[in-house]
Amino acid sequence: MNIGWTYEHKTYTLSNGVRYKPDFLLETGEYVEIKGAFNFTYDLPKVQLFQSEYNVKVTILQEKDLRQLIKPTPFVFEHLKQEWKSFAKVRGMNSFGSKNPMYGVTQTEETKDKISAKAKARFADPEFKEKFLNSPKRKAYHQSRKGQKTGLIAPRYTLICELCQQNFEVIQHKASQRRFCSKHCSIQAQHGKTSFTNSGVQALAYSFALDNSDQLFSLKLNKLKSFFQPLWDSIQKEHNILDIRTICQIVVGKPCSRKEFLYHLQSYVQKVRGATGNIEPVELEDKKPLG
Repeated sequence: MNIGWTYEHKTYTLSNGVRYKPDFLLETGEYVEIKGAFNFTYDLPKVQLFQSEYNVKVTILQEKDLRQLIKPTPFVFEHLKQEWKSFAKVRGMNSFGSKNPMYGVTQTEETKDKISAKAKARFADPEFKEKFLNSPKRKAYHQSRKGQKTGLIAPRYTLICELCQQNFEVIQHKASQRRFCSKHCSIQAQHGKTSFTNSGVQALAYSFALDNSDQLFSLKLNKLKSFFQPLWDSIQKEHNILDIRTICQIVVGKPCSRKEFLYHLQSYVQKVRGATGNIEPVELEDKKPLG
């Protein structure tokens, strides 16, 4: 969108003593907060207080919002996520050590008293105390500290992967979120890279090459984008594959540039029609590619 931004511009202190550092400050004056899992009960009041006290707007984006933003683009969400992590690491964008806004900050006696009072109030409730002391998680923790096997196993559910149709198990709270057995299947499904799709993409590419064989051999390298655009559009329409790099890899069989993609199609046309470009097809084994 061509909007300048600054990452973790400043740490603000709110009227209730809470410190808050928004993720991004845009040059438009708007703040953007990226949250993987956002707790609306505890985190939202802090954001709302910041907005009211500093008279600014904060937009909260979760993973589903980010995926929706890049949906019209040819990018893969997982690739962008890893790229950002590498980019952030190089620029020192982390909250460890002295970069943490709470680094070197000690709690006041008043804050310590509030924490202590809340803890005593919770344990004054017999039901809470009984639940805490006899919780399976707490018992498992103390058993593990003693080197004992806990035997605490979360309930598992068996699901079927939407891509490879294989069974896989997930824990209870993730049963409604998982559609694929692995990250590999998730990315494959997002770009339609199945064996059936591969053959369909190759068929479209080879048919396009044969229909435009004359232009294919006289094409200048600075005209590759406009020449292949009808092919990209047809593949996107029929197979929902947006990434040109993915298309090239499916057809050629390895990662390659558009120039190498052109040479591959030229070689294919030479095999089918012969080096002289005859209109009568011949068997692939009868001709060898030139060059």
